[in-house]
Amino acid sequence: MVKLSIASLLFILLLPGCTMKKQDNPEIPIARAYDEYLYPSDINGQIADGLSQEDSARIARRVIDDWIRNRLLLKQAEIHLPLEMKDVEKQVEEYRSSLLIFKYKQNLLRQNIDTIISEKEIADYYKDNASNYVLESDVVQATFIKIPLSAPNIGNVRSWYRSDREESLESLKNYCSEYAMQYSIQDSSWIIFTDLLAQTPIETANPSNFLNYNKYLEAQDSTAYYFIKINGRLKEGDVKPLPLVKNNIRTVLLNKQKLEYLQDLENTVYREGLSRNQAEIFN
Repeated sequence: MVKLSIASLLFILLLPGCTMKKQDNPEIPIARAYDEYLYPSDINGQIADGLSQEDSARIARRVIDDWIRNRLLLKQAEIHLPLEMKDVEKQVEEYRSSLLIFKYKQNLLRQNIDTIISEKEIADYYKDNASNYVLESDVVQATFIKIPLSAPNIGNVRSWYRSDREESLESLKNYCSEYAMQYSIQDSSWIIFTDLLAQTPIETANPSNFLNYNKYLEAQDSTAYYFIKINGRLKEGDVKPLPLVKNNIRTVLLNKQKLEYLQDLENTVYREGLSRNQAEIFN
């Protein structure tokens, strides 16, 4: 626990109204609100090591101010709230019970739930629930290249990125590794088409219709050339490809596993509690 520096403590002790000393505590109080006192030991843990004298004093003052505000508001609540609204013991106990049960369940989940979901489980769930995963917009697999205007032999890039020949693709990869600002060649991952266009100066009012007539896209702005080749496409309304929803399915399956475990836990505790006479229902 951090102790206040001498300068910070002097700062606190010199605050108005902080010279009284409570008989049952050997410390000199640093603040008072009605008949409650705040002592240096109450706030030591809230001030980090290594701070300057000014920072320590500033943080100490903030902590003290917050404590006073809280105590004064609490007193006002006790004075002005009607009696029935001040009876919070039941709410406090309910909150305590809920919190303890929650922590107990979370601890058991950490100990007993395998968080690894197999690829087969994900694939099976995807197959059985494909209708729940429908595309809201077109997605594509694409070659994407962004090259600075100063790069040489742009004509070669125009030829290479349209070709499916292995030697052309190899030449394109070598060129991009040296000159491209950003590139992805024959990437098998899926991307929303409008997200891809957002990385370029290309604009279209109807992306889906635009895709119907454009497989090779080229654009230029003040800094770079852009080349896009559409290698694959799925339309709005089609089933989302598995790679796009894999993480979502993994989360669904893990949550399902947790829920089943907790339901079994509650049922087991209930049955055992009744059978061992730890609880009973009176008729």
